[in-house]
Amino acid sequence: MSDTMIPARELILDIESPAAGGTSIARHDGQVVFVSGTLPGERVRAVTEAGPAGRFLRAEVVEVLEASPHRVPDRRAGYAPARRASDRAANCRLGSAEFGGMEYAHVDLAHSRKLKAEVLTDQLSRIGHIDRDVEVRSAPGETDGTDWRTRVQLAVDADGRVGMLAPRSHDVVPVATPPLAAGALHDLELVALRLPGVRRLEFAWAGDHGALIVRGAPSGEGLETLENWLPDSFSLLTEAAAGESGDDRRSGDRKSGRSVGQPRGRGSRGKGRGPSTSGPAELRVIRGGPTLTETVAGRDFTVGADGFWQVHRSAAELLSSEVISALPERVAAIADLYCGVGLLGIGAARATGAPLFGVEGVPTAIEYARANAGDLDARFLARGVDRTRLPDSDVIILDPPRAGAGKAVTSALIGSQAGTLVYVSCDPATLARDLARLTAGGFDIESLAGHDLFPLTAHLETVTVLRR
Repeated sequence: MSDTMIPARELILDIESPAAGGTSIARHDGQVVFVSGTLPGERVRAVTEAGPAGRFLRAEVVEVLEASPHRVPDRRAGYAPARRASDRAANCRLGSAEFGGMEYAHVDLAHSRKLKAEVLTDQLSRIGHIDRDVEVRSAPGETDGTDWRTRVQLAVDADGRVGMLAPRSHDVVPVATPPLAAGALHDLELVALRLPGVRRLEFAWAGDHGALIVRGAPSGEGLETLENWLPDSFSLLTEAAAGESGDDRRSGDRKSGRSVGQPRGRGSRGKGRGPSTSGPAELRVIRGGPTLTETVAGRDFTVGADGFWQVHRSAAELLSSEVISALPERVAAIADLYCGVGLLGIGAARATGAPLFGVEGVPTAIEYARANAGDLDARFLARGVDRTRLPDSDVIILDPPRAGAGKAVTSALIGSQAGTLVYVSCDPATLARDLARLTAGGFDIESLAGHDLFPLTAHLETVTVLRR
């Protein structure tokens, strides 16, 4: 990286192809430019980011000169506070990325799946040396792509206003309602909230009940505001303040509810999992309880309010069904790696009657997995997958975080007795890397399908079935 600083520049660019992360690729004087807010086939006026000289540039659209037929009005305008909706709509039409997490807000939904398929196909080829045309399928019951999130994280600015982070920034863009939210989350009105001292709000919804976790240091008045504002169908939890212990926890002069130890689990697929040396922030219950109940194929699963669960309202049912359909006719034993609270492995064990072994780095998730599998022949281990000696299993299921399985785990899979692997992934790049190792180690890819379980974002889920 050069120490030379390059100032921002305005460029006229012809957009060539989609890129990972929801941007598109253009070129200027032979240099690659990753451009946000645009589509392949468009000509745009864009402004580059100032910064150190590098191998590529980043730029943001300020004017669309020749639009793609697949461009639609930017959906982010619909989440703006009413007093600024018209201004924000105008900005979005110019390609301004108002807030992150909706990289394809300006793209026709069906076409966005084609762009994701192109990115997935490219990464499989470029990273994994796997030449395969891949389809990205729509989510079950999908309509316009705006009502699917059952888990939403919102940022809070220094003035206590609630919103979303701007792309590649810590700036908070206020929103009127949670973007892309489903169920009762969709109806939450955020404009009037002022929560100084809070840094983040985490919402979850399951069936007919939800939970709100407050991160930061809300005042007693702020907690009272939230209790009055939050519908009765939601539990309310907060982080315990540093130094609090036992039953003597308070927020200001307000006595807290009971304390619960509640690790984050797989709440962020972008982070690795394993026991934390510093320990997660402990939560205290202000009202309601620390868990939610998810129902999949008629079976209830207990999950921590801040634990990992699939985000799309249809994802858990779909992925469990995909795993079950990939199982061979006879199954002797199943291993479920990165098992969380047991969703995929329990579904497979229930379908086959085979004994189940699950491993997950978060102890609280394993406690719930044991309870969720109480009527099955199952055992679970709270340990990092890369440090676990796998038992003999002819079927292994894995659903790692975005970092993927990695060399140690793929080596263990190759050295195992498994004849079937079902690999669920939310990151095409790490999937491609891991598949390259697995296929070189003797596995063949029987099927690989993409599922648009994160509509209007740059993300997707894949299910790959490997045999040997």
